[in-house]
Amino acid sequence: MRTLRELGRSYLTITQDVSRVMSRIKALYRGWAIPCSGTAVYAPRHRAEWLAKIQEPGVRLRAERCYQQLDLLQPVRQEARCHLLLESRKHPAVKLLRQIPAIGPIRAALLVGLLQTPHRFRTKRQLWAYSGFAVETHDSGEYRYVRGKLQRNRERITCAV
Repeated sequence: MRTLRELGRSYLTITQDVSRVMSRIKALYRGWAIPCSGTAVYAPRHRAEWLAKIQEPGVRLRAERCYQQLDLLQPVRQEARCHLLLESRKHPAVKLLRQIPAIGPIRAALLVGLLQTPHRFRTKRQLWAYSGFAVETHDSGEYRYVRGKLQRNRERITCAV
């Protein structure tokens, strides 16, 4: 179980790093008023076209370094994903979790690795909240202005997420 837990943490960390670098790339283009919606900005085959839009040599160099980071992190992420999936196949709980709709191989492996055992929690609601399956209610409009004075709403307007 320890190996699966460490592989899960490693995969999550590397995934966050990849997302951070991708955000930096888009922020760089947006900072220079270059619109960059979609994922074509990350593709190696469109890279020269995107870099040509940057006129400043220092900024272009910075963008090239971000692309280098992205190119180095993506294979590491794929390798971490493969190791996580290989290790998860050794645990029977992963097969049970995969039967639940919307839980794929990665999420099942992460749940088993990070939760370890459901007996850690006193109630099922605590387990759901920890694993991200709890129903969250958000309240909006608890107070309103009536004739220039702040007054509490009697009916609650809630949204379940």
